[in-house]
Parts: sequence; C-alpha cells; structure tokens
Amino acid sequence: MREGMIIQILLIAFGVSMFGTAFVSLVRRKMSEVVVIPWGLGAVIFIVLGIVIKPVGWKSYISPVGLTLIIVFCICAAYAIYFFSIRITETMKKNNELAIQVSLLNTEVEELRKKMEKLEEESGEEENPVRN
Repeated sequence: MREGMIIQILLIAFGVSMFGTAFVSLVRRKMSEVVVIPWGLGAVIFIVLGIVIKPVGWKSYISPVGLTLIIVFCICAAYAIYFFSIRITETMKKNNELAIQVSLLNTEVEELRKKMEKLEEESGEEENPVRN
C-alpha cells in the first residue's frame, strides 16, 4: 500500500510541476498560449490520475527497477517535449514577424509602382511634344 501511495504522490507532483512550468513559461513569454494549453491539460490529467488511481498490486506487473525506469523515461520525454514546445513557439514568433515584414514590403512595392507609373507618364508627356 505504501508503494501505491508513492506512485500517487509522484503523479500529483509531476502534474503540479508541469502546470507550474507551463505557467512560468507563459509568463516569461517562452511559450505562447496555443502551446501552453495542452501542457495545462496534461498537467490536470496527471493530477486527476494521481488522485483517482489507487495502484494496488502493481508489484506483480512491474518490478521496482522497471517502475524507476518508466519514471525516468517519462521525465526525460516530458523534458524533451518541453524544449520542442519552446522551439515551436520561437518558430511561430519568427513566422509572424516575417509575415509582417512581407506585408510592409508589399505595401512599399505598390507605392513604388504607383510612383514609377506616375514618373513614366510625366516623362512620356515631356518627350513627345507633338501629342500636346
């Protein structure tokens, strides 16, 4: 029974740490809202699992060493996914910046085209005095 309680505490602690990390990343602008929402939902799922699941007789299915390896693997996977999430957010920010720059450049190109057409019309009128 004691080992089952340890698993529950680990699940709840993992969920709380996930939630805290996602919140701090959102505050520090490392992750955007779109990326933080799945992290928050995952954290809530781990907390609920820690509260609801009562692991009784788990030793007949998994050895303590196997459980330790599973826990280490899950922590490493969450750590890797966290850094992928940060990189995805950075890529999204850069993409938005590039879209804004392209929009500004398109506006400038249109203004330059209008000026070029106006200059061509003015130069065309000056070169051909017979038309006037």
